[in-house]
Parts: sequence; C-alpha cells; structure tokens
Amino acid sequence: MHVTSGSPAATDRSAPDERTSGAPHGFHQPRVPGNAAASERASAAAFEEGAGTGRPASAPERPHRRLLESTIFVVLATMLCFGAAAPAIFGALPEEMIGVLVPAAQLTPFLAALVMFTVIRPRGFARQFALGWGRSWRAIAVGVAVVIAVGFAQLSTGLLTGFEFTAVDAILLAAVAVPVFWVLQGIFAVGEELGWRGWLISRLRGYGFWAIAAVSTVAWMVWHLPAIPLIVGDGGFEVGLAYLLAIGSWAPFMVALRLWSGSVWPAIIVHGALNSVRVFLTQSIAAGSGVNWFVEGIGWVLWLVAAALLWRFALRRTRTTSR
Repeated sequence: MHVTSGSPAATDRSAPDERTSGAPHGFHQPRVPGNAAASERASAAAFEEGAGTGRPASAPERPHRRLLESTIFVVLATMLCFGAAAPAIFGALPEEMIGVLVPAAQLTPFLAALVMFTVIRPRGFARQFALGWGRSWRAIAVGVAVVIAVGFAQLSTGLLTGFEFTAVDAILLAAVAVPVFWVLQGIFAVGEELGWRGWLISRLRGYGFWAIAAVSTVAWMVWHLPAIPLIVGDGGFEVGLAYLLAIGSWAPFMVALRLWSGSVWPAIIVHGALNSVRVFLTQSIAAGSGVNWFVEGIGWVLWLVAAALLWRFALRRTRTTSR
C-alpha cells in the first residue's frame, strides 16, 4: 500500500511429468531448440526458493491446486482489507482517524498468509515467508537505485510537461522527513510483503517469471481496491486509476527482487523507498495539477524494463555461475 499526493515523502515440488519440461501444467511453453531451451531451463530454475543457491528447482506439485490456494489467499486478504477499511468507507470513523486504518490494512496479507499456512501446513515457516537474508544487500542496492533513477526520470518528465518547482523551504523540509518516512513505511510494508512477496511467491515458485509476475500484479492490484478511498481521498477516478496502474508496474520488479535475492527483505526496504524516496522525487520537489499521464507513463515503462532486465541478466547469470 502506498502513499499518494499530499505526503511529504507514494513451493513444494514433485510433479514428475512436469519436472523435465520446466513448465507446469496450465502454463505450457513452446519447446525451443538448443541454447534457448537451456536458457529457459536455467531461468526457470532460478525461480526456486533461495534463488542463486545452486539447489535444483522443479515445477510445483499439483499446479492447479497451487493456483486454487493462491486464489483463496488473494480473496481472503482482500476481504480482510475491506474489513479494515470498512469503517472509513461507510463513514463510521472520523476523518482524522482514517490514517490509522492504512497500517492496519497493510497487515491483512500477512494475516491471510498465516491462515493459509495453518491450514496447508507446508514445511518451514521461514522458508515459506522467505525470511532468510540471501543475497539481500545487492538486491537492496539495485532496488533503491532503480527507485531513484525512475523517480528522477519522472521528475524530469514532469518539469518538461508543466510541473513547477515547489518552495525551497518545503523541499528542504520534505527532504529531512524522507529518512523518517522511509523507516516508517518500511515497517508498515512488512505485512504486505510477507504476504505478497513472501507467501504468495513461495506458493508459485516453479512457474516462469512472467507467470509469477502476472499473478502477483493482479493480486496486488485487486487487494488495493478496497483501500483506494483511504489512499486517494477525494482525488477521484483518475487519481485512483493512476495509482493502481503504478502499483501494477512496480509488482514485476518487486517479484524479480524477491526471486533474485531469495528473501523478502529487499522488497520490504524497496517498498519503504517507493513510499518515501519516490514520493519525494515525484511529488515534493515539483508538482502539477491533476494526473500527468506523461509522468505516469514513463514510470510504467521504466519499471517494466527494469524488471525484465533484472530477470534476464541478474537471475540467469546467477544460475549460470552457480553450476
């Protein structure tokens, strides 16, 4: 869940008939000859829990069951989010108290994941929620660098298309607040990330990267729907749509970070940066009136390109060097 304008700082595996193909039933991939096939197998192997450790990977057991479990998880998390947001949606809470509901709503993916973990009872709590450190330092460095780079690109686009600089004292005040908001937003993001980049991706491991990214993107966007009134306030349909599309563009990159590092911690820290560093660069230094679709569009493109590059180069190279 992410702040918007106005903020100072926005699997178990065992299927024998699928193990050799590298593509689980329901996600059939065309056979490709020679080095291309080997490359696809290498990239698919990187999508196991603890990517880059050299351990073999395979397709998830009972893939349809995994998808059903994932669907139930998303529905449960969304219902819990709606429950957390309901007092504000139906006007049962004073407006000044609405901010308290957002951190509460952010816990709901983890609560839903705990329910699923208790029911399914897979082995290894830490493994299922990706609590190990893995290669987190490199992933954090790459993730924060991308947040800054895309933020500057969006700021530059905004300045070229009508944004105006805000007052210097307001910029300095916001800059001082960024580290504080980064820490706070990172803490608030723990519940989200343990659910989305921890539990959900662990249940989907063994599928191809873009299949995992697509499921994760849709799930994250759907879960945000009940909380849109809390986040965008009176911004209206256009602001809400821009917000959801931005979330959709971040999701594949967050998945790539999680798979590359084998850990949920980089996603937590980068989530905090999205809600603080990114917001500072795109909303506190300069601003315009309404939604600037040029700024939004350049962000979507750059985030998707960053996800594709991280998947293609970092993940594949990791598996190649670990052989």
